[in-house]
This record gives sequence, C-alpha cells and structure tokens, in this order.
Amino acid sequence: MNNPKSFFSALLSALIMFAFPFDLSFAASIDDVITSLKGLSAKERLARVETEARKEGRVHWASSTPQAWAEPALQIFRKRYPMIQVEYRSQSGRVLADRVIREYRGGKYEIDVVGTSIVTFAGMKDAGVITRYLSPEAAQIRPNIKDPEGWWVGYFGDIQAIICNKNRAATAPNAWKDFLDPKWKEIFSIDDTRYEWFYALQKIYGPEEASRLITGFKQNGVVVRRGSTLRSQFVAAGEESCALGVYLGNVHLLLAKGAPVIYSVPEPAIMVPVINMMPKLPPHPYAAILLYDFILTPEAMGQYARANAVVPAREGLSVIKEVAELQGKRFHVIDVEASSRDYEKTAKEYTSLLRK
Repeated sequence: MNNPKSFFSALLSALIMFAFPFDLSFAASIDDVITSLKGLSAKERLARVETEARKEGRVHWASSTPQAWAEPALQIFRKRYPMIQVEYRSQSGRVLADRVIREYRGGKYEIDVVGTSIVTFAGMKDAGVITRYLSPEAAQIRPNIKDPEGWWVGYFGDIQAIICNKNRAATAPNAWKDFLDPKWKEIFSIDDTRYEWFYALQKIYGPEEASRLITGFKQNGVVVRRGSTLRSQFVAAGEESCALGVYLGNVHLLLAKGAPVIYSVPEPAIMVPVINMMPKLPPHPYAAILLYDFILTPEAMGQYARANAVVPAREGLSVIKEVAELQGKRFHVIDVEASSRDYEKTAKEYTSLLRK
C-alpha cells in the first residue's frame, strides 16, 4: 500500500469492528424509522418496510403467550417472508420484563417485539425501554384494547371464569359472591397471585366490597393454590368442586377433552388484555414493524380466535363456542396502565387478605 497511514487506519477500523461487532440497524432508532415512513401511502409504506425487513433478515418476538398459540400465525408470516428468520421466545411476563429492562440498561438490545403481562407495562414505560408506535392496523382494534397513543396494543383478551366439576356441582354459580354460601365450604379454590382478578373486583364492586368478598371466601374455607391450569385440572379430577378466576381458555381445553366440567362467566365478564409493545431500540426495526403490524391483521388474529377461548381484539372474526356465548354480556376490560401502576399496592392488599 502506497500510504502506510491509510493502511494502518484501515487495519485499526477492521480490528475494532471484529472486536466490537454491531448491527447497522442501530444507525437509526425505531422512532427515526417510524418518522421516515410518515407521508407514504399504505402501499408505499408496506413496500418500504418489506424491502428493508428482508435486508435485516431476522426478527425476534419475546412474549408471555404460549409458543403453541403463536406458531400458527408465525407459520403464515414465515411462508410470506421466507428470507426473514423468525425467533419466538415464550417467557413469564414479569421475568421477561425484568430481563428486557436489565439488558437495556446494559446496552444489550435483542428483542424486536415484546409482549409481557399487563402488570409490567408501567415499569417498562418508566424505564424507557419501549416507545410509542401506532400501527396502521391498530385503527381496527377495539378502543378498550389499545393505548390511543400507541404505547401498547392488545391482540386478544383472556376471560376470567368459574369452573366446576359437574359430578360435584349441579350448576356453576353465576356470581363470585355465591361462594360465600356455606354449601361451598372448603371445596372451592382461588389463586394466590391472581392480582388482576382482585384489581377488577375492586373496580367493579369498590375496594371495601372486594376486600369483604376475599375475606368471606377465607372464612368459608377457600383453598388457596397457584395456577389457572393446575386449579382447573384439580376440578376436572374431582379434587375440588369449583375454582374461581381461571382462564376461559383452560375451560375450553378441558371441555374439548371430554372432562366432566361446567363453567360460568360472571357478569360483567372480566377481560385481561394480552399486549405487545415496541422496544425503543429493536435490533431489526423494519422487521419489528412488519411483524408487529402482521400480528394485528385479521389473518393472524383469526388463528388465535379459531383455536383458543379468547376474545380477539378485532371485531368480526370467527370465535369458538365458549366465546360466542359471551355475546350480549357486559365486559369489564382491565385498564393496562392503571392496573400496572397499582400493581404493588394491589398485590400487597390481596396477599394480606389471604393471610388473615
């Protein structure tokens, strides 16, 4: 090389890149990418996002939703975009949120789309790890299952139900308060971590009445266990007569297997939104936008609605029998930001009532 200085400069640059590899997508934050898409027609926007996402070549979605639920929709995405490698990781909501915040503070950015439990939302927002993103598809999402500013968006909602063993109970009571009756003494259960259920009861009946309800359950010998799936299985096996605050999805799976169970959904039906958020610094911002938008399409959302007892975030999609029967009921959709900001207080109050 004629210029030794240029040679050593190039060598130094190569060594730095080898020792400290980085993703060129970090040249722009997701906010910069979103800004660059403004003013484009829907067709132009999609073409730009698809082209750049194919260049990035991969996307990572981490969520508390079971992988088996996400796979049918992801298979469609993979088939449509075979050049984009999709990684999906299912993890407990709070564990996932803690991980994302910890890695963000350490300068590590691996996740393109994140979906933790709703109680972690405020912590994620306050830590600065997520940003606002209003997907074009969000316009079709039910108003109470999305944040109007784009901090989060739901793609379906879980319903809180009562499940009973039909060999031990003639009917499943239609109200939570029915389990204050001595005839249910020591033969029903509640979850020791179902904080969102207790939060909803506080909003529906008022804090004092909700507390009296839990205290009454305790006085009536309620069994305290953990896990919607486990408690539903105990009921199906005849170990308990009924379980309160289980997910309707668990009921559906047991009914599909022919288990001897019956159920009810007290009105107003309590719905817990299942949400996604946009990380502030996703490693593959265009692929992140492409997948985030796709999850909200009727095509993707329909995969969840046809296979699981969940309420899709879009109107007009086919749903299974247990969800269709909720038509006409009043709903109470848990407020994502308010419930997450009150999480510590709610958990402390609920735990205290269970210990009395």
